Amino acid sequence: MPRRKNRKVVKMKRRNSYLMGVLLCLFAIYLVVLFVQSLTREHVSIYEVNQKQIADNEHLRGIILRNEEVVTAKKSGYANYYVGEGARLSATTTVYSIDADGTAVEKASAVDTTNMTLSEEDTRNVRGAISNFRNNFNLSDYSSIINFRYNIENTLLELSDVNLAKNLSKMKKVSGSSASFELVKAGKTGIISFCSDGLEDLTVDKITSEHFKEMKDGWKQLRAGGSIDSGDAVYRLVESERWSLVVSLSQEQFVKLAETETIPVKIKKDENVLRATVRTFTSNGKYYANLLFDKYMIHYLNNRYLDIEIQFDSAEGLKIPVSSIVKKKCYVIPEEYITEGDGKTTSGKKGVAVITYTKSGEEQLDFVPAEIYWKDEKNNVYIDSALFAQGSTIMNAQNSVSSRMQVTNVAEIEGVYNCNQGYCRFQYIHKLYENKEYAIVEKGNRYSLSNFDHIVLNPEIIGEDDIIY
Repeated sequence: MPRRKNRKVVKMKRRNSYLMGVLLCLFAIYLVVLFVQSLTREHVSIYEVNQKQIADNEHLRGIILRNEEVVTAKKSGYANYYVGEGARLSATTTVYSIDADGTAVEKASAVDTTNMTLSEEDTRNVRGAISNFRNNFNLSDYSSIINFRYNIENTLLELSDVNLAKNLSKMKKVSGSSASFELVKAGKTGIISFCSDGLEDLTVDKITSEHFKEMKDGWKQLRAGGSIDSGDAVYRLVESERWSLVVSLSQEQFVKLAETETIPVKIKKDENVLRATVRTFTSNGKYYANLLFDKYMIHYLNNRYLDIEIQFDSAEGLKIPVSSIVKKKCYVIPEEYITEGDGKTTSGKKGVAVITYTKSGEEQLDFVPAEIYWKDEKNNVYIDSALFAQGSTIMNAQNSVSSRMQVTNVAEIEGVYNCNQGYCRFQYIHKLYENKEYAIVEKGNRYSLSNFDHIVLNPEIIGEDDIIY
């Protein structure tokens, strides 16, 4: 007989779990709040210190002004030159001859030139012109091709001029007293150039903003072959070694330059550094500076525009962002008041012995550990002013009878939060130079930063001794 199944079912009471649900909801909300805070909270940024050089210089392009004039021919005819580009002329130097009927030119062409060779200086000039053209060539700057051709032509034409000058006496004999042949002297001292750009009469009072739009050399060769007419330009004469460079400035640059009388200027063309006398001025609401030089004009004889670097300040050391710098108040005390602790927890630590008093009025010494942030040239050390109250008396441990002093001297020093050890530790810095974004600080001092140290970039959101997460 089959066994009957027990159909009796006992229902168990279900416990209410409202409390657990509430706790789970609160925990979820807490996690969401933490997540939102992590997204919206500003995080500590770390910066790695590196050795750099910083220079607060200005890179500009200026226009050259010189005491110069374009000399014109008084007669028509064929011109033959007897001096080279850049030659220094006296008033009696024969510069060129005018051959009215062309016979002297034919005789000059018969002069043997087969022995003409390039000197070492000529070779250097040609190679320098080719190298400079190759390094600075730009397809969009067609004028550079013209200037290159002009420079090469100048070197070759100068060889021809030198050869003619050597045969000048022969030409005089051949021409005799012919009225068609005339030698023309300089009449003034100066340096000769055989190019012109039409800006020889430009002066400071004529400068306008239009002169700083194109800013490309536009020289015209004056020593061309063939005949010339009376009144034609035959050469350019620069009468003085003094020259100047006018640059257009922003208001900020103008303010910086207005505070200086002389300043170093690097000429980008040859990396030459010259000291310029500064004259700032304004015209039609624009800001300018005239940089005056008294030598090396001949180096830039055939330049109207130059790229320069005005060297204000520079320094080399450890580069840090200005935003990382914090200030700290410190007590300034003589170094001899620094001692070492001898207790279990203070053994080997540096600090000061502060005199305190018990409730009964008895004097006692308390050792206060203190990190030395900096030591100056007078052997005074700088320690945290938060260690003990201002006006406290400290004792020189080496002479407990007489060497006491009341701490009253407080100074504020600059530093950064060093976080190499995972927490913020104030470290002193000695600034060598600073601009709006970065500062160069000294390295090598036992109290200063080292290369590759890590510092807090935004110290306003963290405190000293805080752990970096």
